[in-house]
Amino acid sequence: MTNVSYVRPAPSLRLPRGMALWAALLCLLVAGALASLVTGGRDDVGLAQLAGVFAGDAASSAEQTMRDIRLPRTLAAALLGVNLGLAGLLLQAVTRNPLASPALLGINQGAALGIVLGLTVPALAPVPGWVLASAFGMVAAGVTFAIAGLFSGRIDTMRLILGGVAVGAIGFSAVRLGYTLDDDIARDVVRWTVGDIADLRFPAALRLGAIAGPTLVMTYLLAHRLNLMAMGHAASHGLGFDPRQTLFMGTGLAALLTGISISVAGPIAFVGLVTPHLARWAGGSDHRRLVPLVAVLGAMLTMWADALSKLWPQTEEIPVGIVIAILGAPWLLVVVLRRSRHAV
Repeated sequence: MTNVSYVRPAPSLRLPRGMALWAALLCLLVAGALASLVTGGRDDVGLAQLAGVFAGDAASSAEQTMRDIRLPRTLAAALLGVNLGLAGLLLQAVTRNPLASPALLGINQGAALGIVLGLTVPALAPVPGWVLASAFGMVAAGVTFAIAGLFSGRIDTMRLILGGVAVGAIGFSAVRLGYTLDDDIARDVVRWTVGDIADLRFPAALRLGAIAGPTLVMTYLLAHRLNLMAMGHAASHGLGFDPRQTLFMGTGLAALLTGISISVAGPIAFVGLVTPHLARWAGGSDHRRLVPLVAVLGAMLTMWADALSKLWPQTEEIPVGIVIAILGAPWLLVVVLRRSRHAV
């Protein structure tokens, strides 16, 4: 009788796919944060000054620059990415349309109009900017969805996009009319409308963080409803969830996230469009995984864009919104072409 000895296989050194993905994303997130922190107009502000700030020593002007300017700017950039990424994920989920985003549905332009009206209409001056931006963003979203057929019980994808383009065009035209009425306001608003975060400090970052945390939790709690929405309105209704209720909640959260983000940094486009697509490519279609993935990817995208905005050749610095538009516009083209190819 032959003795057969069992040889235990050597343990695999590979990480499970999920752990490897998160390890890679966290490395890119930390690298983006460091790139954002160490780049800028002053060459004497770097990792040593960052270490000095965390050690409680901020006596030199370089360390004060790191503490008072670069740290809050990087934090604000990360939170903007979280907020706008979640807004895009919510809109794409409740509309079942991969092209849906705050910019393409007119929410950005509506929120921007609210800010400009607060600056130009004396009666609205006491109202906080984030309230006006959120309110007008919700109004713009409501008009877009009404055009798409919300009240008839069925949203038409083509009418949704066309309605968003129309509402956005009207909102942007009103924004331009508003800031041409006052030269002093015009100078501030023109740079704000392209998404500039150069002057953001800790109060702005705290305002973004105050909405990012609760809405991240609320979006995660909506993940099951969002998964059902992906199966269709009939499936969602059959399992006891009113799809229109999910649509109202998701759109309201998206408008709130967009309005507060725009009131702080201006209408930064494409983050809400690109980030959910990257998350689905990396983590599948389950929104319980997509919500944290979108938060990390959104923060990573905006922090890397902030670093690139300060490294642009032959110029001192350009607004982050322009960098993200340069990165996001080709992605929009790819998505449109892929949808056209599948439709043929």
